[in-house]
Amino acid sequence: MKEDIEEKNKEKLAENKLIILYLLQKSNCTLNNLQMQSLLYDVEDFNYYYFQHIISELVSQDYVANYKQGNEWLYEITTQGKEVLNLTGDILPGIIKLKLDTIIKEKLSRVQNDVAVTAEYIPENDNDYITSCKITESHKVLFELDIFSASKEQAKLIADNWKLHANDYYPKIIEMITEEPKDEQISML
Repeated sequence: MKEDIEEKNKEKLAENKLIILYLLQKSNCTLNNLQMQSLLYDVEDFNYYYFQHIISELVSQDYVANYKQGNEWLYEITTQGKEVLNLTGDILPGIIKLKLDTIIKEKLSRVQNDVAVTAEYIPENDNDYITSCKITESHKVLFELDIFSASKEQAKLIADNWKLHANDYYPKIIEMITEEPKDEQISML
């Protein structure tokens, strides 16, 4: 009885590893933890710790490569991972592949855009903070602005406003800094 349960657990673990490999191959881009979990939520019952365990094993087996960019870890399938998926991918039930294909098609761009606007504030000392506001696309920083704040409340307000209004602020900032200077402005410099 115990051996049957252990065997089923091993099979489920192998299937879940293949699900992650399939997701990474089909998405055809690097993904972070949150993006993968958002996509996998509708397919299988992946809780955070179970997912972390599986992704760590895949990285240690060289089936998934990971690297840090900014404050986040990004993951992509390796050549070795693709080979394993090609050899064993038939183990995955067709219904799971169909679910993943549908989710990738419908939700991938939305999941990628969900993390495109970020803001965080970091204490420099007891009273000073730096608020880092970013816009990223495909894990490349398109725009980054670091703002000094004299209080935690101000830093938090800047971060919250950036997250809510970056789509309005960004074009205005670009317009302001690409505007041709007027003669009056040049003489003040």
